[in-house]
Amino acid sequence: MNQSQPVDESSLRYAGWRIVAALFLVELAMFGFGLYGQGIYVTELRRLNDWSTARVASGATLCLLLGSLFSVFVSDLLRWFGPRRLVLAGIAALAAGLALLASAASVVQLYAGFAMLALAWVGLGTVTAAAIVGAWFEHKRGLAISLTFTGATCSGIVLAPGLVWLVGTLGFRDALWLAASLAVSVLVPIVAIVIRLPLPIDRSVAMAPQPTAVASRLSLLRDARFWSLTAPFALALLVQVAFIVHQIAILTPLIGFQPAGGAVALTTFMALGGRIGLGLFVDRLDPRRTAAVSILSQAVALAVIGHSVDPRALLPACAVFGFSIGNLITLPALVVQREFPSGAFGIVLGLSMGISGVVNACGPAAMGLLRDLSGGYALPLSVGIAIQLAAAGAVLIKPP
Repeated sequence: MNQSQPVDESSLRYAGWRIVAALFLVELAMFGFGLYGQGIYVTELRRLNDWSTARVASGATLCLLLGSLFSVFVSDLLRWFGPRRLVLAGIAALAAGLALLASAASVVQLYAGFAMLALAWVGLGTVTAAAIVGAWFEHKRGLAISLTFTGATCSGIVLAPGLVWLVGTLGFRDALWLAASLAVSVLVPIVAIVIRLPLPIDRSVAMAPQPTAVASRLSLLRDARFWSLTAPFALALLVQVAFIVHQIAILTPLIGFQPAGGAVALTTFMALGGRIGLGLFVDRLDPRRTAAVSILSQAVALAVIGHSVDPRALLPACAVFGFSIGNLITLPALVVQREFPSGAFGIVLGLSMGISGVVNACGPAAMGLLRDLSGGYALPLSVGIAIQLAAAGAVLIKPP
């Protein structure tokens, strides 16, 4: 390896880009059926079984919390089972979760379905995808991860409306069975053929390999650098997730239901544009400063939304907010890449995103509680702005 030539990561013939394309489809399916689809599951299961909204929604919360907690151990699972087996297991869990939800006639089946979706997040979620892609790229890692996660954004544009159409055409149960069948038939062959970790011939370098350092989770919890990464992003994503869930409820009294739906679509399209746009330059940017600008832009957008009733101001504010949605998921991986040893990439990112996921899963409930206590969204939006300002300042603090 000492005498080999460095690979050209910018070449389309480089095998790493096939990994990115395969994981793009994986993220498309996971976020489409595992996140954006949850609003459909809550609505339809409540209607079909005459369950309370709280009962069904608690299953969705359980899914997000368990998925975040399990993702902490992705680095261990990748080491034990390898990326191909882990991703295939995630596909099986996704299909099983959809099948259980399709036939859910009891609370046990309901929670079992959401629990299976939580397991799917372990094999198909952002931590696993970032760890696999990160093993293939060094100089173009930021672009590669950003393009991979673009699948998550596209799922809100493609799969979510498609699933709504299927439910309206076939009915809830048949639609979910068809979705499970499509996920298995499309993803399993691609993953079985493409997904793997790089061999020495794939990642030949011009220098001797550097020794890797593996951090323990306990040592990371005592590391100021780790918390300087985790805490700001967890707070920023807490507000971001809360706003995404409540966006229609916030905007409908101001501009009407249909225009509010259009604002959500605009937000999603801008998230896609922001992710692609940042991906082109992110490897040349300071990820902490970029994160601070992104968080501040969302705080400004929330301030406009909280103090305006004019669609000419509200719609651009939603666009500005959406531009940074995907980037706040991509940027933590780049901070880990630059500030921690390469051998610790998986365990640091998994623990950080696991903690962040547990925190931001509480965002929708917290915003809803503040809204009920205050009688409107002015207070929760003001609290969200304050949290984001604190997060933007904190992310710039880099301990030695």
